[in-house]
Amino acid sequence: MKTSPDPSIHRHREQQIIQHVEKLLADDRLRIDTTMGRRPVTAFIRDVSRSDRALDLKRLMSEMNVPDRELQAQMPIGESLEVALTQTRWMVFKKTVGRLRVACVSPSRALLGSQEIKPMTGGEALKALASMPPSLGGVPLTVVLVSTSGFTLEAHEIAERRPDRTVILVEPNGAGGWTASGPAETKALADLFDPEAEEEKRQRVRNMIDEARLDLLTSGIATEKIAAKSQLPVQIVESEMKNYARLNPGLSAKRLDGRVVLFREGSANVTSPASDSGGSMGLIDRVRALFSRKGENEKKIAFLSERKAALSLQRDRAYEEMGVLEKQEASFKQQFKEAGGSITKRRVTSQLLQLRKDLERRQQLLSVLNQQVNVVSTHLHNLDLVQQGQTAKLPDTEEITADAVKAEEMLAQLEADTELAGSVGQIAIAGMSEEEKALFDELERETGGEAEVETVEPSAPQAVEQPARTVMRDPVQQAHSDATVSAPPVSQAPSLRAEPEAG
Repeated sequence: MKTSPDPSIHRHREQQIIQHVEKLLADDRLRIDTTMGRRPVTAFIRDVSRSDRALDLKRLMSEMNVPDRELQAQMPIGESLEVALTQTRWMVFKKTVGRLRVACVSPSRALLGSQEIKPMTGGEALKALASMPPSLGGVPLTVVLVSTSGFTLEAHEIAERRPDRTVILVEPNGAGGWTASGPAETKALADLFDPEAEEEKRQRVRNMIDEARLDLLTSGIATEKIAAKSQLPVQIVESEMKNYARLNPGLSAKRLDGRVVLFREGSANVTSPASDSGGSMGLIDRVRALFSRKGENEKKIAFLSERKAALSLQRDRAYEEMGVLEKQEASFKQQFKEAGGSITKRRVTSQLLQLRKDLERRQQLLSVLNQQVNVVSTHLHNLDLVQQGQTAKLPDTEEITADAVKAEEMLAQLEADTELAGSVGQIAIAGMSEEEKALFDELERETGGEAEVETVEPSAPQAVEQPARTVMRDPVQQAHSDATVSAPPVSQAPSLRAEPEAG
């Protein structure tokens, strides 16, 4: 992160530090050297002036033939902030008693040329300090030099405190935060120039815990591991690990072997954690007293989880020690290979023999630790299964059978209701009387012309009634109807052919 080639990141870093210092000017904790000793800046009149080197950046881009306005807007411009602390005398005159100067330096040439971004060296840092105007009148000056690409190890040597000037170096670190370094007597002052807020630091700790969740399943997360990775004070890491354990049921943060360790107390939710101290009772008596009672699975799970975490950490340390011994063994073998005399070879052989005996002892210790962890993990797993079964509260066989019978009765009643509803619907649609059917057919013939008449086989009663309707028909209408039927149609009359005239 320190050597990012993205110009916008360097631009954001210098804006972040300048905004932080502007807010810090209203903080009573900011105490710098003045002509009256170290005093808080809030006790004086603060004349603040802000400047940058945007013109120098534009000149550099023209020199390197990089006419890119969009790139120029993303580039850091070397912002600086100078604060003059003054005091009024006789209600009229002002006297300067101290100065604070914050200057940001970025590798602009490397950023424009897409070159490798390197930290600021000691010579470059001295050159940057020499380019600043000195403080006039012997007024003490506090200089905060900010490098958006970081400092080399030798550059940290220029952080000093003299009667006329105090130098503090501020840089981003690889963990995503900031590091402020200065003389030992100004550590409290240097820590104030860290622009990362307290909540942002705690959020970084929580993110690293989330990334190391695999360790929670196997052993635990030690404070030193997170502190080294985040480059944060151990106090902040311990506080956040305890807070993380409170917010996540099933986790516990306790001090084991002199350090706070975050570990899992079990896969089920633990509502009553075990006590941190066992009192005057010994470990074996405590285990017997704990497991002789029934109905205390939560306490058993908490106790076994704690033991598992402690044993796992001890096993991890044994593995680390074995790794160191293995590297030493490889070194002895290389010495034996490069040795020119037999005396040296005998010495290396003796050392290698003792080393291998130590390795065997470590291996035996690891075997015992693995067996202990396996036993504790198995017992803990069984307790988790028991507690999970009790938490589920599943119904018994009688309840399941009774509910099944009720369900079958309900389905049978639903099926009967469905059949009844279907039969009623069919009767409502097709239930027409004989007279209604005859009228329906007549209306269909009148309105539809040549409507299709469905041919239906007459039933026995209809066959008896049909001749009665035919006999009662009017004779005149019957004769007219017969004549109409017997007369040939006009279209079928024979046409007369015109014969040609004689002549």
